[in-house]
Amino acid sequence: MNIIESLLHARPGGQWTLNGGYETLVWLNTNTTPKPTLAELEAAWDEIKDEVAWRPARKKRNDLLTQSDWTQLADSSADKVAWGNYRQALRDIPQNFQKPEDVVWPTKPE
Repeated sequence: MNIIESLLHARPGGQWTLNGGYETLVWLNTNTTPKPTLAELEAAWDEIKDEVAWRPARKKRNDLLTQSDWTQLADSSADKVAWGNYRQALRDIPQNFQKPEDVVWPTKPE
């Protein structure tokens, strides 16, 4: 479990200090909600762990899309079909792969 991600999900806007695991979590008095239990944080992690795991792959995918935006401009001499297929393959990655570590990145057109 990623305790920080779990805290951010379970108690957005909460104020706390942490110096290790749950046992070191100090819930500050300025909070209007109670300190989450370990079980609450584990449940929060179960809700978000897949999304968190996919973040690096989504960032890479988005960066590759941004880097290839120029290929779709009207005055670009790029092969719009080849680049369009590449860009679509990038957009389809989250639907085509179960786990981010299984992603096979498409090859950029020449």
